[in-house]
Amino acid sequence: MIFGQLLEGRLNGKIQQNDPKNLTEGDIYEFSGFSVIHNSRHRKLTQLPYYIQIDQKTITLNVTNIGPIFPVHNLSPQNYRNLLRLATTPTYLPDVVGQILIIQKIKPYHPELNIDATIGLRLNRSTIVKLIVCDKQAADFSILQSKKNRKFKVVIITSIIPKLFEGKLLLRTSPATNFYFNKSIDYIKHFKRRIGDHAKACSKE
Repeated sequence: MIFGQLLEGRLNGKIQQNDPKNLTEGDIYEFSGFSVIHNSRHRKLTQLPYYIQIDQKTITLNVTNIGPIFPVHNLSPQNYRNLLRLATTPTYLPDVVGQILIIQKIKPYHPELNIDATIGLRLNRSTIVKLIVCDKQAADFSILQSKKNRKFKVVIITSIIPKLFEGKLLLRTSPATNFYFNKSIDYIKHFKRRIGDHAKACSKE
């Protein structure tokens, strides 16, 4: 067992939809009989150089209600400079924290039908980047937006793909991307403080 590490696991394509090895987000599982394989992908879900392969031989036991509860999400937002580096030398899919300033291509009446959206994301006091939200993640974000306006909200976005387009940083969601707006998350509180302190300083000038 690995404590304090975010580990990538992959399900074998032969596992059926109703197979008990289809996992539920937030639940805790114990695995045995899996394979450890070198991860040769340029854009990994984690920084570890390997992943575990879960197949028909793997024994999976749901232990959500047994023993201590581990944090469900291990967040590690990267700053603008690190995102630029990962755009040119991709090694894993990073997280990012920022403030939503622009929301485009959202169908408000049928949010579940959205397959793409564009977000203007403020990363720091002076930098705004474009985030392209695709496929299921676009529908998920549109549903969140339909329930409560997310403009000007601070968010953590996980497992994004940073790229350079015409010399500028461009972010794109991946199939593993999730959105977190919880105000109690330390990264969100810290980001709000930084932006708030900057706004106060500017108002005094």
